[in-house]
Amino acid sequence: MAIDLTVVGLRWVQFAAAVVALGLPLFQAYGLRETGPQSVRRVTVIAGLVLALGTMGGLFAQTVMMAGSWATGLDPAALGYVVQSTSLGIAHGVRAGLALLGVLALILGRGRRSGAAIAALVFAGAVSSFAWSGHGAASEGSIGLVHLAADIAHALAACVWLGALAGFCLLLVRPVTREDAATARSLAGFASIGTMAVAILVVTGLINAAFLIGVDGLGRIPGSTWGGLLVAKLLTFTLMLALAAHNRFILTPALSRAIDADADAADAGRRLRVSIGLETLAGLALLGLVAAMGVQMPPASM
Repeated sequence: MAIDLTVVGLRWVQFAAAVVALGLPLFQAYGLRETGPQSVRRVTVIAGLVLALGTMGGLFAQTVMMAGSWATGLDPAALGYVVQSTSLGIAHGVRAGLALLGVLALILGRGRRSGAAIAALVFAGAVSSFAWSGHGAASEGSIGLVHLAADIAHALAACVWLGALAGFCLLLVRPVTREDAATARSLAGFASIGTMAVAILVVTGLINAAFLIGVDGLGRIPGSTWGGLLVAKLLTFTLMLALAAHNRFILTPALSRAIDADADAADAGRRLRVSIGLETLAGLALLGLVAAMGVQMPPASM
């Protein structure tokens, strides 16, 4: 049980770090220009390092889980076998290497757009590697490529949405009132991209569900741990959608009206901060549920 929780915890750390490492620079490119590039670069470098460390820790934990004991799992021979002979081990090794390359690109780039672009591409590769260390790599044959592609698109779209939340948090933690105007502009600019990311998440989520559940597995959902986690994930996702819609259609227009009227925007800004904070917490909880689902057997495999 302890090793299972360790694996889940390290998967959660990797997911959260990957969201920030890829999603935050992407968000800065199209909606966070008011926040200084140095601030974004510093946070992204930290996220990349956490991703690399979390991935290496996850590799050790996964090896222990496969070996059945801490002593056997930490044996260099066992670790070498997992890294060289399993898709899970290879994916972890590639992910850690790409995370470090992304950090190096940011440091050597010294804030230049070329360095940020290279880092984003490298981090996108690191995010894509999650598909090879999860259920997305379980399907075989040509149809398995559809599952793998859907899993990759799902992960990238999640980084776009949750990475934007990380960007909004960077703005909202600042106690400067002029940041309210920057937040309103960023929210308005993110609206169409956020809608596209949600659409991709829904479509790819349905594709993944078709592979992981199947027609025969529908009846096994209520009685399985994976099924319970799926229900919790869907409820959390629905909550995030409701909060995002509330932000977009009610709170952001209210803040914009207060700013345009040169009125006191403190109350509108406070309500927006609370709502985005709740959406971010829900996003972190959702990543935790996804991390837990990854170590459970889906209905199609039972």
